[in-house]
Amino acid sequence: MKGHGSIKLAVIMAATVGAPIVLWAQTSAYQSADGNTSIFLDNAKASLIFNVSDLKFDLGYLHEGSGRSLLYGFDVTGKPSSNLATQVFQKGNSPAAVGGSASIGIHAPFSGPILQQNPKGLLRDDWALLHFTYTRSTFETATTSTAEPQKQRLDGYRLLPAYDALINAPGLSLLLGAAAGLERTDNLDQLKAATIITPLLQSATGISPFEVAQQTSGYLGNYRKSFGAPVYTDVVLIPKGLPWVDFDVFTRSNGAHTERYVEGGIGVFLAQPDMPTKVLGGFSLAWKNGTPTLAFVAGWSF
Repeated sequence: MKGHGSIKLAVIMAATVGAPIVLWAQTSAYQSADGNTSIFLDNAKASLIFNVSDLKFDLGYLHEGSGRSLLYGFDVTGKPSSNLATQVFQKGNSPAAVGGSASIGIHAPFSGPILQQNPKGLLRDDWALLHFTYTRSTFETATTSTAEPQKQRLDGYRLLPAYDALINAPGLSLLLGAAAGLERTDNLDQLKAATIITPLLQSATGISPFEVAQQTSGYLGNYRKSFGAPVYTDVVLIPKGLPWVDFDVFTRSNGAHTERYVEGGIGVFLAQPDMPTKVLGGFSLAWKNGTPTLAFVAGWSF
């Protein structure tokens, strides 16, 4: 897919929710509400994606030459402790986090010779990469009224091999993505977001009563860390008669014994004609353990 490696998205939605912009330099707009995807950019420079439902910033770069060539990139990521978007679209706020990621892979591992022989053949383009992500987050949790709140820290990481391909089919094009790997995670999405109030000072006898307290964002419930086995797939259908509308059918799952789940969903995105990674915006609807999740995405590229 030469000439369409970075994503073009409009940031109008950032203003509508009053939230900061999110930068995704290595992933596409085909995201579920948690920001996960199996489709990564090809021929990318730098890009910006705003996912209303998984608010975080990701600033980086992904390089890829034409034809069969080395692919590499890096990111610096972060996430605010609280925001309007997560209050509206999720059950609770995610904790503040900071981290980074790096990618290395190859462009056109199989399509290179095919493209030289027949540009309109079955396999138009493909790319494979290994994506490593590290994040650190800190927060407090409370379990019962008889135990003090505990400060928690998660050093999370994810190692995710991915393969993407653009395929010709009768009446449409298919953008396929598959990724499966290993990660260190926790069960915060199952805990209840809460405000933890710690008294600091109370008024003395004989004066107007008052109390000074410190408030921190935290979670209520039994917190635990675990290893996960993320498995993501995307099948993006691009009708040749309507090439600016893309339909994404995706799955998100965890194959590990603990915190196992399977999530399926669909998305509708607007893209530049015949350039399925230059997405102008869209939304996706998924079901995780019977609970619907909705994601809106918008942004631009440069």
